[in-house]
Amino acid sequence: MMTTKHAVFSLLLCGCTAAVANDSTATLGAGGIEFTKNASIAMEQEDLFISTEQIRVKYIFRNNSAQDITTRVAFPVPEFPENPDGDIAMDTHSDNPLLFAVQVDDQPKTFATEVKKNDGQVKLTHHWMQTFPAGKALVVSHQYRPVVGGEAGFWFEGEERATRIKNYCIEPDLLKWIKQNHQPDKGKHLSPHFVDYILTTGANWQGAIGKFRLTLQKQTANERVTFCGEGLQKVDAKTFVMEKTNFVPQTDLRILFLQPNLL
Repeated sequence: MMTTKHAVFSLLLCGCTAAVANDSTATLGAGGIEFTKNASIAMEQEDLFISTEQIRVKYIFRNNSAQDITTRVAFPVPEFPENPDGDIAMDTHSDNPLLFAVQVDDQPKTFATEVKKNDGQVKLTHHWMQTFPAGKALVVSHQYRPVVGGEAGFWFEGEERATRIKNYCIEPDLLKWIKQNHQPDKGKHLSPHFVDYILTTGANWQGAIGKFRLTLQKQTANERVTFCGEGLQKVDAKTFVMEKTNFVPQTDLRILFLQPNLL
């Protein structure tokens, strides 16, 4: 899913799912920061950490021009209902529902928040003015709490099964594991959760991302995770890393976590 070649990848990590009726919680696919397109600012590195509890991103930008560049930097929160009909894992009346925070060169950065409401929908954008010094690198990092989707019971039948296999690139070995661990009539079931991350909307830097690193971390060692990508390497029982050079995101991340439970 992260490359033009939609490779299949599934690993030992935590639960994911799709939203179903009132027994589910919705997800919200936020991403990284964005700024006005400028041909002189390159993203040398992006280090992205994703778990079901936190998303952290560290960027190293470089202004390759001979002059300082000052531009507005923004973190758009995807639109959400102010008064949702079902569950959504966030305070929809807060002006910072994801607990977004940002640092520049390891120092906290103050930001403003634009709030737009229309027909019961809310659109938030955190933003600030940033100067990129001429010929120098600038480290910008931010973190927030993801809105994680979940289900009371994992639905993996019919059309939904086919859709999930496609969307999360579920391999045959993981299908066998799901069959073994999801037998509600025998007291075995899976708790799914999913995290979406928008990679493609902020491609306003000069050229490709020089070095891209994705770290996925599960909460427990017995979880499973699957997403569409390639080259993910195991670091330890709960941590996996994927690294790319000269990376141009073509698609967004959809990550499925599965936690086995006994009823």
